[in-house]
Amino acid sequence: MQLFRGSLRRTIFHLAWPVILANFLQTFTTTVDVLMVGRLGPVAVASLALGSQLLFLAFSTMLALSAGTVAVVARHIGSQETQKASQALKGSLILGIILSIPLTLVGVAFPEQMLRIFRPEEAVVQIGASYIGTVFLGIPFLFTSFLSAAALRGAGDMKTPLYVGGLVNLVNFTINYTLIFGNFGFPALGVQGAAVGTATSYGIGSVLYLTLFLRGRRTLSLRVPGPLWDGEMIRRVLRVGYPAALEQLLLQIGFTVWILFIVGFGTAALAAHQIGARIQFLIFLPGLGFAMAATTLVGQSLGAKDPHQAEKSGWESVKLAVLTMGALALITFTFAEQLARFFIDDREVVALAVTWIRLYSVGIPAFALYFTVSGALRGAGDTRWPLYTSAMGVLAIRLPLSYILGYVTPLALLGVWGSMVLEYYIRAAVILARYRTGAWKTITV
Repeated sequence: MQLFRGSLRRTIFHLAWPVILANFLQTFTTTVDVLMVGRLGPVAVASLALGSQLLFLAFSTMLALSAGTVAVVARHIGSQETQKASQALKGSLILGIILSIPLTLVGVAFPEQMLRIFRPEEAVVQIGASYIGTVFLGIPFLFTSFLSAAALRGAGDMKTPLYVGGLVNLVNFTINYTLIFGNFGFPALGVQGAAVGTATSYGIGSVLYLTLFLRGRRTLSLRVPGPLWDGEMIRRVLRVGYPAALEQLLLQIGFTVWILFIVGFGTAALAAHQIGARIQFLIFLPGLGFAMAATTLVGQSLGAKDPHQAEKSGWESVKLAVLTMGALALITFTFAEQLARFFIDDREVVALAVTWIRLYSVGIPAFALYFTVSGALRGAGDTRWPLYTSAMGVLAIRLPLSYILGYVTPLALLGVWGSMVLEYYIRAAVILARYRTGAWKTITV
């Protein structure tokens, strides 16, 4: 295959580093958002945390489509069927726009009602509602950008999403800096200013991707012959993607309930959780990059009828992810307090954030293994087992254990956070057992 020009490890790095850098730029921008909002106090940080969580619920549909898109595109690229791969892109984009509209309407029409589910302070509801009502306007553009990037990565083009993402994040940062604090003569909108920047950046990203595809200057193009609505291709994308949709929906619903447990310990706990989550995402970046490399290589290898190469690609990606993320975890564990103080100057929030950062640092090897093996399985079209393990982990382990440890035992908040770490070690063991069977090699996409 064209991708395997050198050693396997070099090929994985070649595919992973643009994804890691693109995700770093995105995470860096959202982290800077938290830094800016952190200057407004714990209530503002808590409002951003809840608003972001509700936005993640909308991501479940988007991630489902992207899982199907990557698998189908990778198979066709591996089989040298570029036109069919472009047809899969076209169908995914159309379906994504259609599905994003009701999500947008719900977010714009009922922001306060959605936030009251968490039972936060009234001040958090009012600030968070302004964030949700604005940022949900950008969901159709977010779907377009995310699906475009997923399709390109399935085709082995990791650099175009990096370039587009870099520009989009620069726009996001500039608008946020301008509107959160009211710089350059603009009004100070606070948390809502962050929402305006985020929604605007989504719009610019979608325009850039559509322009590239319409000009036909990339591996994939929207100018391929064929029907605008290819029912068979869309069914294939959905067939692979719907287990990923259920996985993400269960994950986000479970995570929402989990956040409710954290909210029960007060605004400071929620603010600390948001700060720790920003740092957590930075550690996750290599895992996401290696997972995408595994998805692409496994999908294209199976498309080229080479299951042995597919399996080797998965294992090597897992090794690199565990080693890289493990090294980062040591750093965050050691410098947890310094990292927390960088975000906010509040003694209680900092103390809680340090505990959270060190806890999930212990769980990083399990996160790395789970992410990467799941990526390899999705590349093969095996999206059901990530669904099964997520459902088991969230519903059968994390939520019951969080309630027992957090509200029945003296561990309190420590028990709620610790339950996630234990859950991921169990998830990693289950998903690894599935990969070892090799049954995913025979799945038809």
